[in-house]
Amino acid sequence: MQDRNSIRWITRTGLLLAVALVVQSLRLAPPYGQLITGSVINAVLILAVSLVDIWAGVGIGLLTPWIALITGIMGLPFMVPFIMAANATLALVYGLLRNKGRLLAGIAGAFAKYGFFVLTTNFLLQLFGKQLPPPAVAAFGVTQLGTALVGVLLALIIYDTIAPMLRGGGRG
Repeated sequence: MQDRNSIRWITRTGLLLAVALVVQSLRLAPPYGQLITGSVINAVLILAVSLVDIWAGVGIGLLTPWIALITGIMGLPFMVPFIMAANATLALVYGLLRNKGRLLAGIAGAFAKYGFFVLTTNFLLQLFGKQLPPPAVAAFGVTQLGTALVGVLLALIIYDTIAPMLRGGGRG
């Protein structure tokens, strides 16, 4: 039974990571690129927690910023650890609170991620002597809250659609 669960964990996590990477690789142009890409990445994080476990969501959230940096999508290397931590925050808060209600957990996770970015861009970067250009401040500000909330809603809709099929109750 352990082998079957391990295979399921690897398969689902790998497929969700692949979805995230495909969307990142599209390199969608502004002004909608961040909205679409960020929302889908956040949805993937929530789906990973919902369909696999918290650690799948955290793992994907840690990998996607590094891959964006390596592939030249992310132009601010010093922000990668902060993006990783913010993604992990979304996955962890959602995972820890989802038994209280998935929508509430998603909203709490989105605000926690946003709060982390506000803290990062306003205080922590100053400690390291870094300053973000104004467009980056906007990208890591309220836009993050918007993409996180859209991602949560998207993930909940997708989950409610596919969960019955995964439990064997779908039409085939």
